[in-house]
Amino acid sequence: MEIGLREWLIVIGIIVIAGILFDGWRRMRGGKGKLKFRLDRNLSNLPDDDGSAELLGPPRVLDTHKEPQLDEHDLPSMSAPLREAREPSSKRGKRGSTAGAEPHQGDLNLDVDEGPSFSSRDDDFPDENAGKNAPRQSVNDQPAAEEVLVISVICRDAAGFKGPALLQNILESGLRFGEMDIFHRHESMAGNGEVLFSMANAVKPGTFDLDDIDLFSTPAVSFFLGLPGPRHPKQAFDVMVAAARKLSQELNGELKDDQRSVLTAQTIEHYRQRIVEFERRALTQKR
Repeated sequence: MEIGLREWLIVIGIIVIAGILFDGWRRMRGGKGKLKFRLDRNLSNLPDDDGSAELLGPPRVLDTHKEPQLDEHDLPSMSAPLREAREPSSKRGKRGSTAGAEPHQGDLNLDVDEGPSFSSRDDDFPDENAGKNAPRQSVNDQPAAEEVLVISVICRDAAGFKGPALLQNILESGLRFGEMDIFHRHESMAGNGEVLFSMANAVKPGTFDLDDIDLFSTPAVSFFLGLPGPRHPKQAFDVMVAAARKLSQELNGELKDDQRSVLTAQTIEHYRQRIVEFERRALTQKR
């Protein structure tokens, strides 16, 4: 029986496939042996468990959270002249309509361990002329600040405070966008009366742009109250604490003092004592 070309091709193909399979099997066995040898050799060089802690040393803790660098010198001056208008009156009118909104605002309750509770309503201030009938006070009308009380709110989220949520929160606390392109809290939540305190952006130059608020974000903001300032600084300071705490609670922030330390009940009381001492010195100078 003669073998044709077709049969020879089939036989050669089977031999080639068998050779390929045999070579692959040989490589796999050789690789496993080498791998096992390398592992055994590496494991044999490892130190005993008793000495591993001493060789490695204590664990290092890396702090990846960097707080924004901000101090009192970064804040806009309460006595600084007004910046020149950079936009046409139509844009300023649009801003004014946003700042003039008056959302509902209830009492702001504080935790017991952070000091007494207080309200941020207009009737917190004893002066009966304060309120919506009083004219709005310009920041330029205030004397140069000799002392500044600062409360910063730092966002715990890496993305920072988002513009729309931040704007809604501070509007509910009665702050209104105004001079120096920052927010101010007046006696009236409608934005009338004297300036109680202000809020600036922690990122230099410390200003906000309402036209780009939808795309805006910031790692932190700072509330600040200048002395001399409002006629009733202790009540104004309490309202500032309430606004800062509301922001931190609702937008996942952390309260810090002017030394970038965690704001505690003792720090708040120390701020109040600074106000009392400032008023005492002012009375002494008048005499």
